[in-house]
Amino acid sequence: MILDVGTGTGIWAMDVADDYPDALVLGIDLSPIQPTLVPPNLEFQVFDVEETWNTPNRFDLVHTRVMNGFSIKSWPHFYEQAFISMRPGGWVENQEIDLNFTTDDNTMPADSAILRWQTLWNQGIESVGMTGRCYVDKIKQQMMDAGFINVTVRPYKIPSGPWPKDKRLREAGIYHHVGMFEGLTGLSMRVFTRLLGWSVEEMELLLMQVRAELKKRDIHKYLPLYASQPLLGPVED
Repeated sequence: MILDVGTGTGIWAMDVADDYPDALVLGIDLSPIQPTLVPPNLEFQVFDVEETWNTPNRFDLVHTRVMNGFSIKSWPHFYEQAFISMRPGGWVENQEIDLNFTTDDNTMPADSAILRWQTLWNQGIESVGMTGRCYVDKIKQQMMDAGFINVTVRPYKIPSGPWPKDKRLREAGIYHHVGMFEGLTGLSMRVFTRLLGWSVEEMELLLMQVRAELKKRDIHKYLPLYASQPLLGPVED
């Protein structure tokens, strides 16, 4: 059985259910925004992952994507609950972005609007006990503290914009650019107006500067992404 935590629109869960028709797939989220016409081996439920799961020895795979900084306040609690809920030999896999725009060739300007925005955004969510940063050693240790073994963390780069020469990375950069460009107001509104006390007008002025910078191909910016997983989860005594 596969658990998709923070399933959102349910796209990943539906794809997995189609690819593995013999597996049962459960997608959970705080918002019931998922479609009703889904594969017969897929179910969606409204559930808060910060609570106790009460699902011992049930799942072969627990999966998250882009939950860091948005939904999960306590990763130690998440890993503890995932470990308890695993069948022997199961694993948990996290694909989480580190909200830390950077470049490898120093093309990001020192007065970057993007860097200012991400610093302020992180300050806002840190005020309510969350973080948009991913620290590799910390992730690995939290998984091991919960009982997982043979933990691996694999680094990737998510470009923003069509600047990479590599075709695959360029395509990823285009998708990420569209997501950031169109989703920037949604990402920022609550953080800036409620947590940081900005007016909407002040926020939109900064976002205008951020969008202008996002369009620049000569800034070779990307976000680090880390895929963390144990090669082997809970084992029988």
